[in-house]
Amino acid sequence: MDDKMIEIARFQYPDEAWALAALLKSEGIDCYIRNELTSQVMGGYVDMGGVRVELLEGEALHALEIMAVNGYEIPDENEEPGQIRTVAGWARHIPFLRSLPLEKQILFLFILIAVCAGLLIFFGSQLSSH
Repeated sequence: MDDKMIEIARFQYPDEAWALAALLKSEGIDCYIRNELTSQVMGGYVDMGGVRVELLEGEALHALEIMAVNGYEIPDENEEPGQIRTVAGWARHIPFLRSLPLEKQILFLFILIAVCAGLLIFFGSQLSSH
């Protein structure tokens, strides 16, 4: 059976994702944590969409049952967090960003803001030195 990886849960903090991953692994379900390092490094600057717990699609129903029994909130199928909708809404207004995945859209917006801030600081220091 050729299963693909799917997201089963998303958390703001890596510790929460690790707790769920440990629970699922204790029940015999292999899972993967995505965006853990990115969230830790860039968490104070940009919301990268959270730390994601992913697993094989064939194990999703069993994992959801385990999560429900242990008090985890089960997301709706098509539900996206509010922060993701906000960033996706900004990126929709920039034509060449529309076709990129959300992570690349966020990274591009972060770089654009950093460059603008750098230019503002540079030119501000030039004006104040004259």
